[in-house]
Amino acid sequence: MKRLLNLIWSRPHSLLTMTTLMWAGHANALKLSIDEISPMLLMGFRWIGCFIILTIFLWSDVQKYIPSVKKRLPWVSVMGGIGLAGFTICLIIAAHYTTAINLGITQSFIPALVMILGLTILGNSISKEQGIGLLLSLLGAILLISKGSIQTILDLRFNYGDIIMLMGCFCYAGYTLGLTNRINMPPTVMFVFFSFFASLTLCIGIFVEFINGQLVWPGIRGGALILYCIIFPSILAQTFFMRGVELIGANRAGLYVNLVPVFTALMAIIFLSEQIFIFHIFSLVLVLSGIFITEKFKPL
Repeated sequence: MKRLLNLIWSRPHSLLTMTTLMWAGHANALKLSIDEISPMLLMGFRWIGCFIILTIFLWSDVQKYIPSVKKRLPWVSVMGGIGLAGFTICLIIAAHYTTAINLGITQSFIPALVMILGLTILGNSISKEQGIGLLLSLLGAILLISKGSIQTILDLRFNYGDIIMLMGCFCYAGYTLGLTNRINMPPTVMFVFFSFFASLTLCIGIFVEFINGQLVWPGIRGGALILYCIIFPSILAQTFFMRGVELIGANRAGLYVNLVPVFTALMAIIFLSEQIFIFHIFSLVLVLSGIFITEKFKPL
């Protein structure tokens, strides 16, 4: 068994494929959680669970880097409390208004948003090839939220859940850009501090659910979904992704993120009996084509 684990740990393609499978499963888990546990409580338990488990295993390292975090406290709090938690909140709200397929496809828009924000905020340049890829991604996202209807675009009657998900993508794109100015510490330790501030934000969301009488405590099925969200799309997926980046670099590893909508759609069709329409296919092709071009010609 140890030999098998070591073999998997040395294979970036296996690690990154498992990562995207777990992230895709997360979107479907959110759909399954409806009426089983209130959304803010689910994500609150997710981030609190991540913080507690990682802190237990990494306590000595966490203590070592606390002084460094204090010096950059505003940055760390924004990264965790707004970047990660903001994306999470938008994701769980969107899950109540749109399909798991749309949740997965919309997340493929994140790399294009990173490029836009990098251009407007950091002044990063965009090559001709990257511009073409960005345009394709934009067209794919517009096709998705309009459900392929030109009249919908003209009337600006987009799906509420898709728009919320795009707002979440902006949060995660900002988080991604923020990582370019990260503190010099191991990524797993950094994730502990991010998880702490994400937990604080979600605690506010849980309080809002409580005062509005919307708090739904989990049963056995809800508890199982909590464990899945803590262990798989959070701790394991983040660890596998960081290891994949270590083995083959961020540019090549980043391409695997675009498998998330593919796996999300397949899981939704198999486990949630969702329907896939022609506009889903065209949107997916446009988004993935655009992301491929932007990654392929991204400056090293």
